[in-house]
Amino acid sequence: MKKRAVRKLLLIGVLLLPLLLYAFLQMPAGKRMLASGLSDALSASEHLDVRIRDIGGWIPGDMTIGEVELGDARGIWLSARKLHGRWMIRNLFDGRIRFARLGAEEIVLHRFPKSNGKSPAPSDRTGFRPREVLLDGLRIDRLVLGKGVAGQELEYSVHSGGIAYLPSGVLSGDLEISGDAVGRVGLNATLTGRRTDRLELELALAQLVKPTFGLDHLSGKGSVTIAAEGIDALLEVALAKGGWQGRVATPLHYAGGKLRFPELALSSPGHVAQGDLSVDFTPGRVGVAVDATYQDAKTNRYEVAGSTAVAMANGSWAIEVDSLKIGGWETVLLALAGTVRPGSIALGGALREFDIGALPVGALSNFHGRVTGDLSISGSLEDPQIDAGIRVAGFTSVEDALDELPELDFEINAGVVNGRLFGATSLTNYVSGHLTADFQMPCAFSLVPFHYRPEVRHLDARLAADLDLSVLNRLAMFQNQLVEGLLTVDLSYEDLEPSGHLWITDGRYEHYDWGFLFRDFNAAFEAVPGGFKVGHAKATDGSSGTVAMAGGMGREGLDLQLDFAGANLIRRDETDARVSGTLTVKGRPLRPDVAGTITVDRAEILLGNMASPPPAVLTDFDRHATNRLAAAGKKLRKAPPVGLDVHVGLPDQVFVNSSMIEATLGGNLHITDAPNGVSIKGKLEPRRGFVSFIGKKFRFTDGSILLDGSVPAVVFLENLTAEYSRSDVTAKLVLNGRANDPQYSLASTPFMPEDEILSHVLFNRDTSSISPYQAIQIAAAARQLSGGANGPGFMYHVRKVVGVDTLEWRESNVEGEASEVAAGKYISSGLYVEVSRSLDARGETGMMAELEVTRHLSLETYTGPELRPGIGVNWRNDY
Repeated sequence: MKKRAVRKLLLIGVLLLPLLLYAFLQMPAGKRMLASGLSDALSASEHLDVRIRDIGGWIPGDMTIGEVELGDARGIWLSARKLHGRWMIRNLFDGRIRFARLGAEEIVLHRFPKSNGKSPAPSDRTGFRPREVLLDGLRIDRLVLGKGVAGQELEYSVHSGGIAYLPSGVLSGDLEISGDAVGRVGLNATLTGRRTDRLELELALAQLVKPTFGLDHLSGKGSVTIAAEGIDALLEVALAKGGWQGRVATPLHYAGGKLRFPELALSSPGHVAQGDLSVDFTPGRVGVAVDATYQDAKTNRYEVAGSTAVAMANGSWAIEVDSLKIGGWETVLLALAGTVRPGSIALGGALREFDIGALPVGALSNFHGRVTGDLSISGSLEDPQIDAGIRVAGFTSVEDALDELPELDFEINAGVVNGRLFGATSLTNYVSGHLTADFQMPCAFSLVPFHYRPEVRHLDARLAADLDLSVLNRLAMFQNQLVEGLLTVDLSYEDLEPSGHLWITDGRYEHYDWGFLFRDFNAAFEAVPGGFKVGHAKATDGSSGTVAMAGGMGREGLDLQLDFAGANLIRRDETDARVSGTLTVKGRPLRPDVAGTITVDRAEILLGNMASPPPAVLTDFDRHATNRLAAAGKKLRKAPPVGLDVHVGLPDQVFVNSSMIEATLGGNLHITDAPNGVSIKGKLEPRRGFVSFIGKKFRFTDGSILLDGSVPAVVFLENLTAEYSRSDVTAKLVLNGRANDPQYSLASTPFMPEDEILSHVLFNRDTSSISPYQAIQIAAAARQLSGGANGPGFMYHVRKVVGVDTLEWRESNVEGEASEVAAGKYISSGLYVEVSRSLDARGETGMMAELEVTRHLSLETYTGPELRPGIGVNWRNDY
C-alpha cells in the first residue's frame, strides 16, 4: 500500500516537474537562469563568447531578448538589441519549426570575427534530416555594418515576407532592404554541411545611397553564387555623376586566389570600353593583367594591354610593370616597363615608329613623316626626373596633295629635371628659314604626395625665327589666300620682362573670298618692360592708300590704333570701297575689341552682283524632309574673332549701280559683332541719281535704304521714290523690299490709273488716243514693274572708262529742244561739279557746281547758253 502511494507520488512528481519548470521559466529568476545557461552553453571557447541578457515575454511561445553580444579574443564583433519572436509550438506536432515573427530593433556587425586558423574537416551528415523551419515574417529595424566591415558605417532596414528551410537543406526567401540601399535580395541556398553546399543571391537594387564611390547615383542588378569551388556572379550596374550616365556589365569569377572579369564592359553615350581584367592573389604578391579597348563616338579606338604586379615583403612594397602597352587609332603604340618602389622609380617607354599621315586628323592626311618618341621617369617619388620627346623626320607632302611643303624635321622635348620644368622645339632642314623655341622655370613636383607647382614668375624663354612666310601658300588651308613676307624673330623672356624684337619685311596678304588685301607691309615690334610696342607698322593698298599701326601690347592686353588714309582694302564683286579713319584694338589678344569711326571716301556698290534670295517654296511637296536635310548641311556662320563697335560715315560718294539704277548715296552705318556673324545697321539716303524705267529717267527725290542688323546683311529699300515730270503729269516710281530684288509701284499727280500714267510718260497722251503698237509697249512696261535690278548698266561701264562719277542721258521734255548728256564728279566731300552738252548741231555746253552745307541746305552756281550766270540756294526737307 505504501509502495503504491510512493509510486503515485513519483508519477505525480514526474508529471508536475515539467509544469513546475515551465512555471519557473516564466518567473524573473527562471529567465535569468535561462539567459546564463544559454550564454555558457553557446560560449564554446575563446573564439566564441556569447552573452544573452534580459529574456522576457512568454517562454517559449512569445519571448523577447533585451541584448545579445558575440565576441572573441579581440572583443565584441556582433551586438543585437530587443530581439523578439513568436514560436508556434503547436507546429511541432506536424514536424515543423515555425516562427510567426522574428525580429530585432537593432543588430550591429562591428567587424568580422577572428578566425581560429583551423579549417573544419568535411563532415558527412547523411543521417541528418532537419525539420522544416518556417519564418513567416522577419523585421530588423536597424542593421548596421561598421567601418571594420564596409570601410564606412552603413545602415539598413531588412524585412521579409517569408523564409523557409526544408528537410532537403534548401533555404529560400526574399529580403526587402531600405536605408543606405534600396531594393530586394532573393535567397536560394543549399545547407547540408557538405562541400556541395551553395548560396545563390538575386540582387535588384534600385538605389545605393552609400557607398556611392563618388557617384551621384548607383543602382543595379545581378546574381551571385557562392560555393566551395569559388564565387560566380553576373552584375549590371548603372552609374551617374554630374549629368554623366554610364553602365557597367560584367561576369565575375573568383577561385583559387584569382579574381577574373572576363567580359568587363563600360558604356556611356558616345563611349564604349570593354575587355578582360584579372587579379591574381598569392602570398606577398598581387598581379593585375588587363587587355581592353576603348572606342568613342567618332570611332576612334584605343587599346590597353599588359601586366603589372604589387609585391609586398619585409614591410615594404614594389610595383613591377612587366609590360604595359597603350595604343590608339591602330597606329600609335607606347610601351612602358619598369619598377616603382617607396624610395625610387624607374620607368621607361618608347613610341613605336609610325607615319604621321596615318593619324585620323584630316589636316594630316596630306603629309608623310616618321614619328618616334621616348619617355623616361627616374629618381624618387618625392623628386622624380621626367624627360619626354617626340621627333618627326622627313615631314613632307604626299604625292598629288594640294599641300606642297618642303621636307622638314622637327622635334619637341619636355620634362622636369633637377627641380626645373623645361620644354624645347626646333624646326630644321628648311632651306627658307629656321625656328627654335625653348623655356624653363623652377617647378616643385612630387608623385607621393602628388604636388605640382611651377614658378611662372621665374620663367626663362627664348624664341628665334627667320621664316619666309610664302611657304604658307603651299598649304591647302591657304588656297584662297596669298601670304608673303619675311618674318624675323629674336625674343627672350626673363624675370617677367621680355626683350628683343619681331620684324615683318615686305609683307603682303590677300584673301580672294573676302576681297581683302594689303601690300608693302613693314613692321617692327620691339619688346619693352611689361610688353611690346609698335616701333613702326605701315601697309599700302597697292596704290596711294595706307594703313598705319601704333601702340602696343602689355599686361593689360592689346592697346593698338589703326589709321586708314584713303585705303582701298576691300575689293569685292559687289563692293569696292576706299576708307579713312581710326580704329582702336584693345583687350584680349585672342578676341580683341575693335572700335572707332571710319569714313567711306568713295565706294562703288553693284546691286546686281549681290546674292539673290533663295527661290520661294511653291508647294507643300517642296517642304519634305529631304529639303530640310539639305538646308542643315549649309555652312554655319560663326561669331567674328573680334568684338566690333565701328561707326561708318558715308558722306556723299557712295555710288550704287545696276542695269536700272545710277545713284549717289550718303548716310551712316553701325557695325557690331553678333553670335552668328557681323551685324550692320544703319540708313542711307539718295543724294542724287536716277532709275531707268521704260526708257525714261526717274530722278530720286525721297526715301531711304536700310540695313536692319540681320546676319547675313540684308539691304532693304524703304519708299525709295523717283519722279519723272512732263507738262501734264508727274509720275512717281516707288521701290520697296530687298535691294537685289525690289518691288515697284507707280503713282502720279494728278491721280491716274497705272496704264494712263504709262501712256502719258511714254507718248504724252492718254490711252484713248494711242495706237495698238503703243498699247503693246505699255503692256511691256507694266510687266517691267515686276522686274529687278540685274547687273551693271551700260552707263556704269562708260563712266568707269571716262573717269567720272555720274553720267546720264537727259531727254528734253519740250518738243523741238535737243537732248543732252551730263557728266559730274565729286571734287571733295560735299562739292559736286557737273558739265553738260546738248546733242544737236550747236553742241552748247553748261556747267553747274553744288556745295552741300548741310543735309538740307546747299549752294549752287551755274552757267549756260540759255541761263545767266548766277548763284542759287536750295533747301530740301523730308516729309
